[in-house]
Amino acid sequence: MKHSVKKSRTDNQKKLSMKYSTLLLLPIAIIFISLTCAFIQAIDVCDVKTMKENAKAALDPFKYDSGKVTRLYYKKKEQVKELEIPIFLGENYKVVWNTEGITRNVKISVFDKDKESKKRKEIFSTIAKPGQKIQTYEPVGVKFKFFIDYTIPMVTDSLPPSECLVMMLGYK
Repeated sequence: MKHSVKKSRTDNQKKLSMKYSTLLLLPIAIIFISLTCAFIQAIDVCDVKTMKENAKAALDPFKYDSGKVTRLYYKKKEQVKELEIPIFLGENYKVVWNTEGITRNVKISVFDKDKESKKRKEIFSTIAKPGQKIQTYEPVGVKFKFFIDYTIPMVTDSLPPSECLVMMLGYK
């Protein structure tokens, strides 16, 4: 009988010990996660709200139609991200890019067809450089849609955090 009482005390002590360690580790885990999230937000160079407002202001006198925030993640090889932009025939459009959130040269190209097409033509191209804020383009003669390619350069030094650029489309 003594043996079973002693065993149940040991089991109870282990359960109590597990409860206390869980109660101790839970706040530590929450603090760690909170600090990690705060650090990630602190290194984010994109103030998306301000970038959107500035891009929208540059659309004037065009009316806002749509927009897209693109996150750029640099890698040790060049990358291309493509956006498909549908438009209506007979409307005048203006595309505005706010590139104040980048620290590397990113090539912006506009094509009449997607990157899988062998007969696609480049109809506009510019290089968004650090320090430049606004790039614009007014497509002429585009029928139903066009494609925007962002050529993200390869990085051989330390990889920067993610960056972003904002694209807005306006119409008249």
